[in-house]
Amino acid sequence: MTDTEQRTSQGMVDVVLEGGPVGFPGTSRIRSEPEHVQSIKVPYHGGYEHFERVREKGHSAVFQWTMRTRIAE
Repeated sequence: MTDTEQRTSQGMVDVVLEGGPVGFPGTSRIRSEPEHVQSIKVPYHGGYEHFERVREKGHSAVFQWTMRTRIAE
């Protein structure tokens, strides 16, 4: 069983995050998430970057950046 098949059988899907701030690290752009997730919120520089699911690409789900919010203090 391949790594991708194992994640799929566990209800996980590979996710690619597109867009967002210029300095957003590439290492944060590829991850595994539960297959039912439609939005992702990633902490970054005192705020959150928000991504919404837009399409499927092979065995991956592609999420597009939609907005940034600040962390409330």
